[in-house]
Amino acid sequence: MSYSISDSFKLIFNQLKSNTQIACFSQQFEFIELLETLNATERYLLAASFCKLPWDVGSVHVLAALQKVRILTATEFISRRMYTNQNIHLILNDFLEQEYELITNLIINASFQSYPEIKELLEECLEYLFKDLLSQPEFNNLNYLSCLKTQLPVEILLGAIQTHIAVILKLHQADVRTSFSKFSAWINEGVNDLKFPKDLYEKLIFDYLEESLNYLLKLSNEENFKGWKFFLIILQTLSSSNNKITGPFMQKYLKSRIKQSASINNKEAVMHLLLTARAFTATDMDINKNLNSYADWYKANIGEMKYYLKTEEFQTILHLLQECIDYEMEEDYLEIHSTIVISPPVLCSKLVHAYKNKCKQRLKQIKDGLQNVDINESIVIEISN
Repeated sequence: MSYSISDSFKLIFNQLKSNTQIACFSQQFEFIELLETLNATERYLLAASFCKLPWDVGSVHVLAALQKVRILTATEFISRRMYTNQNIHLILNDFLEQEYELITNLIINASFQSYPEIKELLEECLEYLFKDLLSQPEFNNLNYLSCLKTQLPVEILLGAIQTHIAVILKLHQADVRTSFSKFSAWINEGVNDLKFPKDLYEKLIFDYLEESLNYLLKLSNEENFKGWKFFLIILQTLSSSNNKITGPFMQKYLKSRIKQSASINNKEAVMHLLLTARAFTATDMDINKNLNSYADWYKANIGEMKYYLKTEEFQTILHLLQECIDYEMEEDYLEIHSTIVISPPVLCSKLVHAYKNKCKQRLKQIKDGLQNVDINESIVIEISN
């Protein structure tokens, strides 16, 4: 069976075989007009042929033109190309740097269950992108985010936000003890050295702040969570960028977290509470102002918890806070814990006194360079007497 091939198809095909950059940049409008003249058979043949061509400088622009006239979408191209494993990550990186409608097409299709391999490739691509930004923050370029915001339906956009957050949290793994010791260093790195958290907020998250916070907090509460570094950095970025929304939201969340921790009697929940509160209150470039903000939060929520917790719940929280003291590594926060008054309910004064003494003992250990030595309970009891 033979087909009659038009002169337009011959011209397009020969241009693509010789130089995709010329095909796209030389009279681009005319190139698209030529594409629109192709019949169904020619469109199919062109799509199949393009998928077999080497990927070069102009390929991304040709693919954008093919997608525009509905000959070949980015998703169709990647689906065919991925099984040959030919420069897939290089191709996806080109999608992120130019012709953003291509990455948009991938994200839309990755949201459907019928394209799990596209979703996996997209997550790998974003991981490589953010790892590059960690090693070379001066080359930060997340301009594609603005395109996502204008072109994606809200439901899919929220999914894209979640994907970005999840990928970023996996960039660094650490246990909770390390998180207490590295907290200030991580926050300083996020503020002074990294640009992509701010870009993520400004170009993608801005209009969906509460939804983003909900997802961020949900991930951080998963069992065996290790993404502490970027959880704290992203939370600090969102809090400092728009405290009018983040402030009331996080105040309400942390208050409920205290009540929840009292009911489930879980030390990890209280450690999460303390770290989250520190990141949420670190909204200023002035460290002293941030410490004062944390002190205000601690006073209003821990210092006054007898007014919203039952006595048994109050005792549970104090015991859990006491168990967390050995994880503390920074003098400033221990100073706050040891000096701010905690109003005790009836018959709880000794418990409060013991907690404060243990804070002071831990503070002394840190000042003496004994951070890794656990506090002897008998010493604490003796001091309290």
